[in-house]
Amino acid sequence: MQRLSSLKPFLFNAYYSWLLDNDITPHLLIDATIPKVKVPMDYVKNGNIILSLSPTAIGDFQTLPRGISFKARFKGVAEDLFVPYIAMEQLIALETGSALPIGKALEQLDLSPEPEDGDIYPDEGLDSDGPDFELDEGEESSEPEENSS
Repeated sequence: MQRLSSLKPFLFNAYYSWLLDNDITPHLLIDATIPKVKVPMDYVKNGNIILSLSPTAIGDFQTLPRGISFKARFKGVAEDLFVPYIAMEQLIALETGSALPIGKALEQLDLSPEPEDGDIYPDEGLDSDGPDFELDEGEESSEPEENSS
């Protein structure tokens, strides 16, 4: 039997798109202590960070088999971010105050078998630090909203 592709990017994208279609600003609570998380550590508090996923705050957003990647600016400094699905604590609907425990939900709903060695990040074309991006000079990216938790 052919190995099934991960359902995680499709499920994440469905909920994320639904939030955007309903003019709700998505924010993501991330456990920054999980391996492979690539976020600006200066903004991590108590092992967590909350980031806006509003299209006006991020650029080059991609849903990948093992997580999401995007570009954002923090105090004018361009950053390349990568968040594995397992590190996602909650996808927050800012205007309604509701949140979906997205990482745990994706883990429970994924139909694809886990790799035999237990590695949650099999080689799927991503390097060990997540994707590398470079902002072209003059390319603008909005700064994510700063949130305090």
